[in-house]
Amino acid sequence: MSYCLISWGANSHGQLGQGIQSEECVSPREVNLSKCSLEPQKINKIVGGAGHTLILDDYGRVYSCGWNNKGQTGFPVKEDVLSFRELNGKFKGKVVIDVACGWDCSAALTIEGTLFLWGSNCFGQLGEHPSKLQWTHEPFEVVIDRKIKGVSIGLRHITLVTEDRKILVAGAGNKGQLGLNYSGNEKCLNAVYTFTEVPTLTNVDDVSCGQHHTIVVTKDRNLYAFGDNKHGQLGLDTDTITKTSSPIKLSNFQFQLPIKIHSGWSHVIALNDGQIFGWGRNTYGQLGIADLERPTSWKAVRIGNLSKIQQISVGSEHNVALTENGKLLCWGWNEHGNCGNGHKTDVQFPEQLSLSYDYTGILVGSGAGHSFALIKKS
Repeated sequence: MSYCLISWGANSHGQLGQGIQSEECVSPREVNLSKCSLEPQKINKIVGGAGHTLILDDYGRVYSCGWNNKGQTGFPVKEDVLSFRELNGKFKGKVVIDVACGWDCSAALTIEGTLFLWGSNCFGQLGEHPSKLQWTHEPFEVVIDRKIKGVSIGLRHITLVTEDRKILVAGAGNKGQLGLNYSGNEKCLNAVYTFTEVPTLTNVDDVSCGQHHTIVVTKDRNLYAFGDNKHGQLGLDTDTITKTSSPIKLSNFQFQLPIKIHSGWSHVIALNDGQIFGWGRNTYGQLGIADLERPTSWKAVRIGNLSKIQQISVGSEHNVALTENGKLLCWGWNEHGNCGNGHKTDVQFPEQLSLSYDYTGILVGSGAGHSFALIKKS
C-alpha cells in the first residue's frame, strides 16, 4: 500500500498544491510532494481559506500553498505559491499542534500554547489595529497573558480558546459574531482590534467560526451561538432572531460528548457519535437532506442512511467526510468541482467519491471551494 494526497475543486490560485493554476479540477488528482519534505503518511491536518491551504504534519511542521496576495501562505508577497512549501523562519524549533485559516489569513498554535498569526488584518482579525498593520507574510506571536488551546477563524473575525477555558475574540463584529454585547441592547460592535474576553462564556471546550457567526461548545455539552442568523445557522428560530450579539444557549440540542462542530459560511455541521447533524443554509444541498424546497433549517437535521462517520471537513458551502470504513463522501456546493465527482452540479446528499483504483481514506480537509484527502492506495 502507498499513501498519497489527492485534491480537487477550485484552483484559481494554486490552492490544490498541484503545481498549476486552473479554474477548477472537477475530479481528484494526486498531489506531487516530491519537491518538499512533507511525507504523505505523516499528514495530521489540512485546512484552507478562500484560495490558500495549510497542512500540519506529525512532526509539528507547517506547509502552505495558494493565494498569497496578503501573505497568507507565509511567504513574501510576489506571486501565488503553486506547490506545498514548508514554513520555516519563526517556526524553526517550534512544534505546531494546530492550524487554522480565515478567508485570507492563517494561524498556527504551538505545543507551548503560543499562537502565531499572519496574512490579512484589514478587519483587525489578527488582533492588531488595521492602521498599524494591514497584512503581513511574517508570522508573529500573539502576546497575551494566557496560554491558548484552540483557535477558529471566520471570514473577518477570530476566536481563541484559552487554557482556563475562556473565549477571546477580535476582528469584525458588525453581525454580532464577537458575542461582546452583554448589556442587552443588541447593539453590535463594528470591530474589536485587540483580543477581548467574552465574559459570559466559561468552561469552553471548542469553538467554530463561520462567515458571520460563532458556535461555542462547553465542557458540560452546552452549545452557545451568536452572530448572523439569517439562514438559521445559529440554531435559533429565524422568525424571532435574525442576529444576536449576545451568546445564547441552545436549548433544543441534545448531544453526547464529544461534540465536534464545524461551520461553513452559513451552515453548521455537528459530528456526534459517528452521526452527522446539520442546520442553517441548504441552498446548495449542504445540509445533505436532499430537500432544496427547504432552503434553510434552524433545527438540527440528522443525515440518515450513512455509514458511521470518523471525520468531517466543512468548506464555505460544501462538506467532505470520511467514514469509519475508509470511504470518502462529498456533498453541497459544487460550482468548481468541490465535490470531486467529475461535474459541477450541486450534490444534495452525501455521495461517495469514486477513484479509478481501490483506496482507504485516512484524513480529509477543505477550503472555501476546494477539497483534500489523504488516502492509502490498495
